[in-house]
Amino acid sequence: MLIVSITAGCNGSLSEDQRKAFREEMEDREIKKVNENEIFRKALEIGREISAKEVAPADVRMFSVTLQDSIMLNETEQKIAMAYAYAPDPTQVEDNIQKQGPDSLIYSKYILDHDSTGRVLFVKMARSKAVKTL
Repeated sequence: MLIVSITAGCNGSLSEDQRKAFREEMEDREIKKVNENEIFRKALEIGREISAKEVAPADVRMFSVTLQDSIMLNETEQKIAMAYAYAPDPTQVEDNIQKQGPDSLIYSKYILDHDSTGRVLFVKMARSKAVKTL
């Protein structure tokens, strides 16, 4: 509504850059129908990109714990860590994405450090982060 009033106040004389910005803004606000599989695939992709860099953007929380320290985790994180702990060979378990509540997703990956210490890397993100990038 604000954009329409700004456009009307300019007597319809927008520059090409302003028109482009206006179109991009409208596309960003467009309602998109996406299914859970698309959201999970995108979240898995985001988790892999972040874990490869081992640097998380401000809107994502990344941390890792050894399997012995998993007591400090919440229930969902503990279940994920225990799945890695009970796997015959945790290095063969694929990375994955899980729901954590209605609005969050958590990516996890088992990492074997140079000193043979195993740890689980977690990347927590808002569900909307994956949806917005589809």
